Amino acid sequence: MSYKVRFAAVLVLLVMLASLSSAQTFHGDVVRTGNFSDPGPLTGDLVYKVGLNPVHGSPVVSDDGVVYVLADYSWSGDNAKVGVYAINANNGSVVWHYGGVYSMSTPAVNGGVVYVHAYSEASGGGELIALNASDGSLIWNVSIEPGIGSWLASSSPLVYNGYVYVLSYFGRLYKFDTGGNEIWNISVGSVASSTYMSSPSAWNGTIYVAVNDSGVYRLVALDENGLELWNHTLTGTPKSSPVIYGGSVFISTSERLYRFNATTGQELWNVSFDGTLSTPAVGDGKLYVANRTTMFCFDISSGQELWNYTAISSPGQWDSITSSPAVAGGVLYFATNTANGAIYAINSTSGELIWKYVTDNYVMSSPFVYNGKLYIGADDGNLYIFGLWKGSVVIDDGSFTVTDVSGNSYQVSNFTVLGVLQKLKEVAGINYSVYLSTYDNESLFLSSLAGIGSNAGWWITEVNGQGITKGMQFVNVSDGDTVTFWLFPNNAVWGSVNAKNAPYIVEVRVNAKLVEINGVSAGSGLRGGYVNATVNITSYYTGWISIVVSGTNANGDSIAGITTVRVAHQQMLEVPVMLAVPQQISTGTYTLYVGVYRLSEFPDRIAEYTTAGTACTVG
Repeated sequence: MSYKVRFAAVLVLLVMLASLSSAQTFHGDVVRTGNFSDPGPLTGDLVYKVGLNPVHGSPVVSDDGVVYVLADYSWSGDNAKVGVYAINANNGSVVWHYGGVYSMSTPAVNGGVVYVHAYSEASGGGELIALNASDGSLIWNVSIEPGIGSWLASSSPLVYNGYVYVLSYFGRLYKFDTGGNEIWNISVGSVASSTYMSSPSAWNGTIYVAVNDSGVYRLVALDENGLELWNHTLTGTPKSSPVIYGGSVFISTSERLYRFNATTGQELWNVSFDGTLSTPAVGDGKLYVANRTTMFCFDISSGQELWNYTAISSPGQWDSITSSPAVAGGVLYFATNTANGAIYAINSTSGELIWKYVTDNYVMSSPFVYNGKLYIGADDGNLYIFGLWKGSVVIDDGSFTVTDVSGNSYQVSNFTVLGVLQKLKEVAGINYSVYLSTYDNESLFLSSLAGIGSNAGWWITEVNGQGITKGMQFVNVSDGDTVTFWLFPNNAVWGSVNAKNAPYIVEVRVNAKLVEINGVSAGSGLRGGYVNATVNITSYYTGWISIVVSGTNANGDSIAGITTVRVAHQQMLEVPVMLAVPQQISTGTYTLYVGVYRLSEFPDRIAEYTTAGTACTVG
């Protein structure tokens, strides 16, 4: 006998890595390197798209898995949505929203507080604002730019050594303690500073800031008391933030790209370069920086160009790369600020394209990498979260053929851990490979997933939190199971990595059909007696279930019966159910229906039921 069952599985895939850095600020850290220790996504699969207002600054993600981001003003959008958002980094849900402020800046998160430099609708000027990270409640706010335009409060705050630094549009650098008390402010530029989108950086007790001093552009190094240590005149307008790496400070202007000794200010090299708002990223002896159309890679030591990648082939009047690149795990991420803006992932060594995602809108925001995911905003009002695929699949009862890495083929049931991986491959294009265990010469285990294999570590599989000891083709799955695949890294200490802090974690939550009701039959009965019914089912669940058979006649009289039975996965059986017939009901034809529940959920949640009635007669 052949039979079919439709099995709906909701697969939520999370790629996770324990963060090695506590930095939660623009460009990843206080030295603004854009270099992330977490790996980023290897494919352009969109996990979530959270609808806010235009996001021009960068999102940041805290160590407890919360995204903080500023939603800016929109000329055509719902401006009740402006403000600071806290968003669950794993599922995209909004945790809290603080409205009435907006900016193109990036929040800084430190010590349970979110610091924001933004325009306040209430005061009509720029403010430094401190919010409680847990609930978004206001802790304090101070005015630093009264009466400015809303788009001018755009420099991102810096939290360093227990103090908060912020650069105002009027060219003043402020230092506050974490209670909102001003420690000092000094003039580092002139009114209407054209460097107002540049953010201060910090290293080794020194604050670095790009300034416009009455049309003369300089890079200034200050100690924590606000005393100038050195300054260097720059050719061209600096709009990016200073970046410190390996004892050097780097900055691009509209005409040059510079490297200075971070301690003395000695110029080490400069090259001709038409920089934008894009702050350079550094790592592995390389510097990555964009001009209007192209992303470049330079050798840090010499300033020699190593490669370039053109992302905008025919720029319009407003088209440019303003997104500051992020480098993570050998991949460089950035975006294009064009009408058909796209997010790019390219090989940081060769400059070759890995993946590209087109948003069909401007993307000024900079990417942030956390736990294997990429977070970036766009002018279309969305926060984009990239990682591995999530979604739903439908699996028919049956089997498929899988080939291991040695070329051996096997026939495997769809209702197994391996069957879920197979359907994931078919629907989402996420490849996997399996190997045959030499321990028993019959068990298949996961060799690679999404291109991540033995060069990174080995995959461990758990079902409902328990590691599997049999091959994936022998472990059945059913409704309510959670299947987890996590990578144990090479060279990791045994016991130090688990399913919660592994470099990569793929979690599959399965929502499956409990049973298939193949048929129902019922005899006749007498008032004061019983009607015997038989329900034929095929189970795709192991455990106790309750089967209820009930029905009514044309007068609304009712009869019902219930049976509890233990079933096993892929078991077919006939279950007798006895329906009591009250003495008081009327005789005639009753139409019966069947409902099936997990015993643990009875009677709150019905799992399966019939829609076609079965007739019986009461005499």
